[in-house]
Amino acid sequence: MIRKGLLATVALGAVMLAPIAWTQTNQPRAKSPKGNQLIDWTQNQQGRPVPETQMPATPTQDDVQKQPAAQAFTGMIMKSGDTYVLQTADNVTYQLDDQERAKQYEGKQVQVSGTLDKSANLIKVRDIKQTA
Repeated sequence: MIRKGLLATVALGAVMLAPIAWTQTNQPRAKSPKGNQLIDWTQNQQGRPVPETQMPATPTQDDVQKQPAAQAFTGMIMKSGDTYVLQTADNVTYQLDDQERAKQYEGKQVQVSGTLDKSANLIKVRDIKQTA
């Protein structure tokens, strides 16, 4: 008789707990973006600002239109005092802003591409190529 009562109690408990067990196992699990990793949260955690990173400035269409177009200047690289200059066939002399690159072509016929600063008679050099 005690066995029947014990068996009835266990059966009743199983029937009562079955819906709880079923709902826990059949619910879809929400997945975290990084899988099923556990996250340890504490009350001492504080938010930290993400450092700002500067994006490289991309020129807008207005900026591109403001920049003068590159021009080609042909002549000979010569030394005038301590600086290298470009002297054209019609004896016009231009200062060059890239002295290191100009030094390699001293005494040679070259084509310099760049932008001309008329107020300083200075070519802002983009490229120098030796001509034949």
